[in-house]
Amino acid sequence: MTRVSAIITTYNVEPYIATAVQSVLDAGFDDLELILVDDGSNDATRHVAEAVATGLPNVTYVPIYFAANTIGGVASAANAGLDRATGDVVLFIDGDDWVIPGHVRAAVDQLVRTNVDFTVCGCKEFWNGSGDYTFYPEAHLWDQLGTTVGREAQRDLLLQMAPFPWRKLYRRDFLNRHNIRFPVGNYFFEDNPFHWETSTRADSFNFYRAVTHVHRMARAGQTIHAMGLKPLQIFEHARTIQAMLARNGQAETFEVRYFDWLIDHILWCMRYVSPQGINLVFDQAAASLARYPDDWFYPQLAKRPLNLVAVRQLTAAKVGDRMAFVQAATAN
Repeated sequence: MTRVSAIITTYNVEPYIATAVQSVLDAGFDDLELILVDDGSNDATRHVAEAVATGLPNVTYVPIYFAANTIGGVASAANAGLDRATGDVVLFIDGDDWVIPGHVRAAVDQLVRTNVDFTVCGCKEFWNGSGDYTFYPEAHLWDQLGTTVGREAQRDLLLQMAPFPWRKLYRRDFLNRHNIRFPVGNYFFEDNPFHWETSTRADSFNFYRAVTHVHRMARAGQTIHAMGLKPLQIFEHARTIQAMLARNGQAETFEVRYFDWLIDHILWCMRYVSPQGINLVFDQAAASLARYPDDWFYPQLAKRPLNLVAVRQLTAAKVGDRMAFVQAATAN
């Protein structure tokens, strides 16, 4: 019998937590360890979760309650859940999201049957205000999987996909064998290093295209709203990923894919950072790109389908031209 550890991380999600918990229960796992890690909520999140999850057959409810909210994103809570988990399979659920019971059960069955390190699942977004559903713009990558042969070619597609940990199912022994955890610090977007380390360390993985997870968007309190200077924290994760690849002897193997990820996130940072952060983005981008020799940087940049403004912006960062960078940013 396969034990499934479902780790639900929460912080002040009282209106949504019952849906999250019940969706996991409805999957009907034969042996479910439901770990709720509450990151210092001051509403009734804990009480609602307990009322829904306790006293059920085949369900072991494990509450982990932090005395106060931790810094950064969900890293500390997710790591606490991983450290406590005893299941063969681990899946993550944000406390305001939910899973599609039948599909997540089928995805777990596929993971167990194929004996891979993890399975990547389909997901969609639910917009809290309008009630609309959308898909993350990666359908082209899923379509390419049908004609992509070989583990390394598929790994390259995987590294281009959204880094969400909550749409992947992991073998716990894989995470523990490589001591893979979320980086803890006063920053957000910690799913990026986790995605890179799991994707590059796995010996095997597969895909389950049906939607298993629904991610709630545009609710009060989410990271994406009023981010201010928070997007700058992606550069800390860039350094973490770079150091991880070097430490594991994989820097050369993934040099091109990491470069593509880096420039995508420099441009992403510019789209979301507040205006007072433009000069700070320049400082970080210039430092990140300085390591690339000109005769490598420019040919590699030319391979990317970027608009003229983006090319001007990245080139300005590369040569250290602050004024041209700011002018390109304001023109974007």
